[in-house]
Amino acid sequence: MRKSKLTTQINIIFSAVTLLGGVIFILVLSLTFRKGFEAQNKGYLEQYYQIVESEYDPNSTNFNLHSESVYNDYLIISKDSIITSNSENIPNYEKNQIQQRIYNKYFLNNNTFIPTAIPYTNYYNVSYLGRLIKVDEFEYAIIVISNTKQYVDDMTGNVPFYATLAFLNVLVLGNIIIWLWSSNTANKIVELQSNIDLMIKEDYQIEVSIDASYEIENLAKSIENMRKEIKDNEQTKREMMQNLGHDLKTPIAVIKSYAEAILDGVEDSKSANIIIEQADKLNYKVKQIIEYNIMGLISDVEECHEESFAEIVEKIADNYKYLAKTKFVASIESDWLWPMIKENVYNSIVNIVDNAVRYAKEKIVIKLENKKLTIFNDGEPIEEEVLPKIFRAYEKGTKGEFGLGLAIAKETLLRYKLELTVDNHKHGVIFTITPQ
Repeated sequence: MRKSKLTTQINIIFSAVTLLGGVIFILVLSLTFRKGFEAQNKGYLEQYYQIVESEYDPNSTNFNLHSESVYNDYLIISKDSIITSNSENIPNYEKNQIQQRIYNKYFLNNNTFIPTAIPYTNYYNVSYLGRLIKVDEFEYAIIVISNTKQYVDDMTGNVPFYATLAFLNVLVLGNIIIWLWSSNTANKIVELQSNIDLMIKEDYQIEVSIDASYEIENLAKSIENMRKEIKDNEQTKREMMQNLGHDLKTPIAVIKSYAEAILDGVEDSKSANIIIEQADKLNYKVKQIIEYNIMGLISDVEECHEESFAEIVEKIADNYKYLAKTKFVASIESDWLWPMIKENVYNSIVNIVDNAVRYAKEKIVIKLENKKLTIFNDGEPIEEEVLPKIFRAYEKGTKGEFGLGLAIAKETLLRYKLELTVDNHKHGVIFTITPQ
């Protein structure tokens, strides 16, 4: 079943459900008809009894009822014998069985004869009812009998047959309609699969689109969005590798050139300071690369404790008070306690501050209030095309520089359910950290 075609599976399910529903419906329909006509037959039998009772005269020796009934017969018996009866519609053996039942129950084992009604009773294919009657000293019973099975069969006629035929027609027509619909749907899925295979073959350059039902079309749109995301990620990866190579190439080239110059006697040992400076830059960049690469390996279930943002801000302010060439202002209006690893969040904010130091003209302001931390610098605004991509790894900044600091900060803060955003301010650029 799991390996069958979708069209076949749908038709099998539809057929099974239709057949099961049809069988249940026909059974319920037949039972309902039977119960209804049995109740109707009981009413007719009661009317027939009224006719027999009104026409019968116990003082007469001759009784012959002329009735147009095609299902009912009557039986009048006493303790000693059958007084009168007719045998037009009920077989004699069934009438004799009912006579014996009445005789045994109401005459033979009944020492005291009590006039009473004989209730409506189903007995195999027939039904009967009547009354025990006593006139003066004459005791007798009037019984009317109906061929109930014949009556119900005649009334229901071919209803079960026609109902079965109708359901077979529904089954056939339904399967044709379901087959046409499911074939079209399956073809659309196959077409979508072909588009996906072609997209993969062409390295995610082929657009995925299909004109189909709402759900399949939405699936195609989701796949297309995924394709664009993969394509963008691949492009970002290529750019990142190019930028990374460019970023590492410069300090390596400087180190190599100065080392060769020292060996050639062009430069003296004092140039070693430049080599050390470039080596430190190279070391810092390698450290960032390693830090960025292990971000995905950091456990999401690290044991966090509520830590103070005010303490982090104070520590950063102390470190940058004299380190930064620009004016550094820290404002703490209210503390903010948050579950986190303090060192990780501190390093993330340091990366943001480092970025601010790089671009600020005269002033950097870090402010903490109402569970919100803002870091402002009065540098040039970020280009609009760069702004949405500023937190991507090795995105080129306004000064043509590449880096991982903001990407690391973004990823780290997200792990502690903290949102990092950036906006252009009329006097500079402002980074904001808030709860997610």
